[in-house]
Amino acid sequence: MKSNKTARKLLYLVTALAVVCILFFAYYLFAYIQRTAHTAEIQRQSEIISEISRLYQDVVQTARDLLNNDEIVAHIYIPGTSINYAVVHGVDNEFYLYHDVLRKPNSNGSIFLDYLNSPCFTDISTILYGHNMENGTMFHDLGLFKEKEFFEENESIFVTTLYETLHYEIFAVFTTHVNFNYIIVDFADYYEFLNLVYEMKDRAAHLRDVTITENDKILILSTCTAIGRTGRIVVVGRLKF
Repeated sequence: MKSNKTARKLLYLVTALAVVCILFFAYYLFAYIQRTAHTAEIQRQSEIISEISRLYQDVVQTARDLLNNDEIVAHIYIPGTSINYAVVHGVDNEFYLYHDVLRKPNSNGSIFLDYLNSPCFTDISTILYGHNMENGTMFHDLGLFKEKEFFEENESIFVTTLYETLHYEIFAVFTTHVNFNYIIVDFADYYEFLNLVYEMKDRAAHLRDVTITENDKILILSTCTAIGRTGRIVVVGRLKF
């Protein structure tokens, strides 16, 4: 009798473990399928944006019309990388973390402008965010700039708005934790702005000899590092024209 009870308990335990394993497998399979679908959708949208940038002069307005999203405010292209995306501008810095440019839920998110920034890229410091996706999409390729040779051979960022195309010269790349507040849009004065620039230069893994004055405007590209949730890779450029 005792052995029968033990056998039943063992059977229940094995059954429970089997159910748990099946549930975990089902969950991870679902997550994998969802991630795959999300990535395929992002790649499809990226191809649309690439075609728009190749065929149309009014890139932003055409993207707005074709993708039915008037929160598209720019197009970003970084030669030497796969970064070639529409830029969106939401009412906060949360929505487009997990929504694509069609405003549909997507774990890849979008490339988006800080909600405090002007959509015309006229602020002294403009900040763009994007995920560092293992599938190579969004701002994953910012990590390439950590390699000295790549940094030296690639210096340009092109941003097209509704009104003009802006050319930024990359002058610094660094990694940091979120306890360094480089995400500043409004400055008390030019000294605060220049202090931030000096701090970013001090932290730079690679630095180009570019002088920044109070009359300059900078573009900050920010993404997560592959290790930890509080690490960031930051690429900074100065507006040339």
